[in-house]
Amino acid sequence: MSQACSLQSLEADEPLAGTAPVVSCYIIIEQPGPWGREALLDSHLPRELGEQLLALTVGTQVKIVLARHPDRLERDAHVGHNIWIAHTAPGHRGMRHGIVEDLNALLDWDFTAIADGNLPPIGHIQRRPLTFVCTHGSRDACCAVVGRSVYDELLASVPEDERTLVWEVSHLGGHRFAPTTLSLPSGSIHGRLDAADTIAMRAAASRGQVFLKGFRGRGSVPAPLQVACIAVRTEFNVIDAEDLDVLRVVNDRAVPAPTSIVFLDDQMEAEVRHADGRCWRVNVQREQLPGMRAESCDKSPESIFAWTVRGVAQQVNNWHR
Repeated sequence: MSQACSLQSLEADEPLAGTAPVVSCYIIIEQPGPWGREALLDSHLPRELGEQLLALTVGTQVKIVLARHPDRLERDAHVGHNIWIAHTAPGHRGMRHGIVEDLNALLDWDFTAIADGNLPPIGHIQRRPLTFVCTHGSRDACCAVVGRSVYDELLASVPEDERTLVWEVSHLGGHRFAPTTLSLPSGSIHGRLDAADTIAMRAAASRGQVFLKGFRGRGSVPAPLQVACIAVRTEFNVIDAEDLDVLRVVNDRAVPAPTSIVFLDDQMEAEVRHADGRCWRVNVQREQLPGMRAESCDKSPESIFAWTVRGVAQQVNNWHR
């Protein structure tokens, strides 16, 4: 029997930074009961509905995942599904929560507008941060074993009135980093946290801070910009979630990088800006690293490619006046 993918990744010392899935908006649908490998297509949701929802997300950087909670049984979904929709990109960050009786109503949403930050008027604004832990065992065994254990301990640690803020979730991406977690509305993705770390991560999120251990990035920017931003956070201990902005440098000018961008070069420069006026230029490079690991437990080991930091230099800037 081959070694679990999460152990392979750990032993190969695969870096976490820059591995957050690139997503501009999450739609979380409550669906109790079992999830198959493709949760939207193989659960107690009508398969046709899942197919239609997936089709609406194509090319939008909108990701739909399922959530469940041990306090909510299958019968509870008959009186409505909890729905969260969170746009995580800077300038449009926000989350709404509501109860939907008929999930076919989601088919009338404009997913292109949602990707741009125009959320449908469902329910109310959700300000309290939520934590989602991947326990999607039919997708990968590591999420079943490690994710489930961490989720159970995390849920047991929260006060009774906060249990509704901690949910199981289907595949987030990167189960080789299990357990994987998602914090909303920040869009922060973490991996390889034990239960105590996950409890600390959730506490930090409630304070509007980023827990740097196990931080994979925020998927509202592409991988190399995630890496650049994490490098500055780590080196200068910037933990406030909203203090940094990160841009791509083109011809010595900093410009936004859309989530849809594809980087053809293996080197790039990013500019990371702090709300207090500090500014850094960060050079990153995509390279092959030593060792091999499987992307998931059902795949063969392969080479590791990652964006790594080649240099961080603080700048004298003219934009903060």
